Amino acid sequence: MSDKNDGINDNELPEDERHLPELVPSHRGRMVSIRGLVERIIEEFEIEHGENESEAVQESTSEIERRKLLRSVADYIFSVESVHLELKEQAQIIARSYSEIFGYGALDTLFSDKNVTTITLEGARKAAVRYQPGTALIPLEPLFEDTPHMRKILKRLLKDAGAQLRDDVPIIETGLTIEGRRVCLTIAASPFVSEIAVDIRVHPKELPTLDMLVESGVLTQQVRQILESIVKSGYGFIIVGDTESGKTTLLSVLAQLLPSPEGILAIERASELALPDGAERLMATWPVDDDEWFSFGERIKQAIEKKPQTLILDEVRTDEPESIAPLLHEPDMPRQIWSFRGASSASRIRSALGMIARMSDHTQPESMVFNLYERLPFIIRIKRRKGYLQVLEIAEWQFPDNYKEINDLVYADYISLMEMGWEICEPTGKRPKHDLGLPEDFWDM
Repeated sequence: MSDKNDGINDNELPEDERHLPELVPSHRGRMVSIRGLVERIIEEFEIEHGENESEAVQESTSEIERRKLLRSVADYIFSVESVHLELKEQAQIIARSYSEIFGYGALDTLFSDKNVTTITLEGARKAAVRYQPGTALIPLEPLFEDTPHMRKILKRLLKDAGAQLRDDVPIIETGLTIEGRRVCLTIAASPFVSEIAVDIRVHPKELPTLDMLVESGVLTQQVRQILESIVKSGYGFIIVGDTESGKTTLLSVLAQLLPSPEGILAIERASELALPDGAERLMATWPVDDDEWFSFGERIKQAIEKKPQTLILDEVRTDEPESIAPLLHEPDMPRQIWSFRGASSASRIRSALGMIARMSDHTQPESMVFNLYERLPFIIRIKRRKGYLQVLEIAEWQFPDNYKEINDLVYADYISLMEMGWEICEPTGKRPKHDLGLPEDFWDM
């Protein structure tokens, strides 16, 4: 596909909005821009090793060998341009050149910063970064010289994620691993936005444990106990929260506690989950040239055919309710665990879950709601507070004691078992109807 058909605005930046050049002195009595040196190194590298052949070089050589090749080219350019550079400046220019040829340009520096959790781009002009979950985005200087430069880096990111920018797919959400960190990449292009918009979520290398969450004050011992009990009970549950509330993080932490990892199958949009060894995953894919691709809903159907013991969905959304229809309609479904994107208000969550169940199959809407209540009886509601994941509520759908004897479908009540008090999430005094194996005094207020 040509560069003009990838959904990106090709207009160059206005002159007054471009980078001011970084200059270094030359022995010839003139100033040379650092960006110009980087471009000359890249150009010479392509001349010596074949234009657009960086992928072949990357596949056939080690990183050490690639850096040696690049160093040789850089030394030649420094000599030709007669620039006066300290060793540290040379190393910085070579590093920038390496990122442009083999990496993700200026994004590499952000990916290597362990504190970075979110990167946003609005065209080539605007960039911002979030250094801790729940904190404000901090504006950055533009990361790209112009739109073609941005397009080049985004294409490389998408290629490594198994996706491709296309006119017929204006929104893409996919994932890849960079420097051992799971990265979710969401790109929106025309006609949804006037300039390409990018949201990049970067997960930490190390997944926290429940012990770590308790020690840091994120969870109380009681919340930790009930979470462990729900995971080990065999009952289905849903983790609900807004974007970047910590749903995937908590789901990853709890997945480590599931029995029989080889019986776990996860369906994902962006491969963000950290799964226990032995678990299997299916990721939604995107059209690339003429290759076959699979939507989130199609992956659900494939997963059902595999008959796993536990089926994890990250994440369910209200904009594609038909994808979950088989999970609520077909008999003999595996245990289900969902993350669900929704507002943190309890009343809105009840409404949203009921709505998505009804919309999944208009021919039997109330039956679908009933099955959702029965197959996913526990709800864990979370949000971010002061940068930390916070459990707001743990609730249960509770049917009347004799509901199986009633011929007509009945509605379940939404019962809060634990909810946020003044400072912590604490028991409400209500008892669960599904046995969680906790002592009776656990529920005392």
